[in-house]
Amino acid sequence: MDAADVETVALRAAGQGGGLPAAVLPLRRSDGSTRFLCAFARGEEAYAWLLVDEHGVAETDRDEVRSAAEVVAMCETAEEAAAALAAEEALPLMRRAVELAQALEDPESDLAARAMVEALEDLVEVLPAFRVAEGPYVDRIADRANLVGDRFDLLKEAAASTTARLSGAPGEPLEPLAELLWDAVRLLARDGPPDRFRDAMEGAIGAAAAFAEDVETHYVLALEGDEREEEAE
Repeated sequence: MDAADVETVALRAAGQGGGLPAAVLPLRRSDGSTRFLCAFARGEEAYAWLLVDEHGVAETDRDEVRSAAEVVAMCETAEEAAAALAAEEALPLMRRAVELAQALEDPESDLAARAMVEALEDLVEVLPAFRVAEGPYVDRIADRANLVGDRFDLLKEAAASTTARLSGAPGEPLEPLAELLWDAVRLLARDGPPDRFRDAMEGAIGAAAAFAEDVETHYVLALEGDEREEEAE
């Protein structure tokens, strides 16, 4: 699947939602079939929703729509909580930190930086160029996220230790290393501390349910068992 596939689905769904979707979120069901959750702009912040298959045929089963919305929400939360969105940006900083730490013969910073490079490389390895939301994707992210979280604590300790050894005099050799370590810490914590991945995922269950409720409420077609459908009958 690539961007062209999504564009094709968007064009097929356009007539049912009233214009081209503002976003199309692909997902894969447990049976291997693909669905696309389409968001149609309705005002500055509001969206209407439509779930379609690869042929643009709309889904009207409430349980299917709700399940799809929850999977999409949980996958997005997993990426954020695992620092996946910042991993590729952080890797060059960490690799440079390894070089500096080794040049300065600083074993504590070297260990922390190398450990984080290893964890981030493992995380980046499971990030697809084009993400399709599915339950197993959360599991794959979780395995790597726990390692990043463990190494994150080590990285913070090394950054604090390096900073504590600075005297405040300009041009200290350790200063660039300390800056690199703290820059990486801030970047990796941008979307939430990666050492709190499990807590973030547990807290996301309610948010995913709320998102699914919003998708149901603002669905562009009547869902099976929906009050609008019953009134029409």
